[in-house]
Amino acid sequence: MSFSMQGKMDYETLGKTGGISTTPGTPQWALAIKLKLQSVLKKSIVANAEQLKAWRELMKQPAAYQQLLDEQGKPFNSYEELCRAQPPYGLGCEPKEIEELISGLESTETTKVDIPEDPLKDLGNPSNYFHKFAKLVEACPDNQVLNASKIGEILDYAHSTAQLWRKRWEHLGWLEQSKKSGRGFYQITESGRIAVKNWLEQQPEGKLNKELWVVVPKNSQKAAEKLIKSFEAEDLREIYKLIGESLMNVELKIEN
Repeated sequence: MSFSMQGKMDYETLGKTGGISTTPGTPQWALAIKLKLQSVLKKSIVANAEQLKAWRELMKQPAAYQQLLDEQGKPFNSYEELCRAQPPYGLGCEPKEIEELISGLESTETTKVDIPEDPLKDLGNPSNYFHKFAKLVEACPDNQVLNASKIGEILDYAHSTAQLWRKRWEHLGWLEQSKKSGRGFYQITESGRIAVKNWLEQQPEGKLNKELWVVVPKNSQKAAEKLIKSFEAEDLREIYKLIGESLMNVELKIEN
């Protein structure tokens, strides 16, 4: 049997055993992302710009393209190499063609695409990898040590859910075990910061402050400092107004 025929059978088998919601960094996961990109390019499925950008950024990760094999049975060396390889092994296009497709989608989309926040149901949502991890990066500007409890605190998740996401980011190479703090403690890797940086640069101007959550400490002074640092003056005035109205309503209820 030729390698091409065997390779096709292997790909079909992989396609039946997992999807984007399976463990990151596995062949099944990487194949699921590639199949999504292939389907968009063939116009077999319809995607919005947000989804397509996330699939592209995930495929750019070494944990993705290195899990896929070329026609000679060797792992791809780069995202660009994967793009140019002909299907079923690659995407059969130049990288710029995907960029042009994203630009075209953005120019025709008139409404904002909401990103679901369900931590379990949306494991297969590619944008969630970046949205959620960006919150960790924002909360750890000095590369503070993280554990599942801290991740849960930042994302407002239960411990078990925080562990689930922690494992996914570790498999992607975005988190690594801390060499100083021991087992169960992690730090954000340089590749994780670069992945988020590249993704954020693709977002519409102002999206970071307007759509990603701001983690506010319970200490009132530190909370105020965080808000001042995170928002423009106009937004702060609106927050001040809303808090004032809320306090007035509380006082009226107490009086009545």
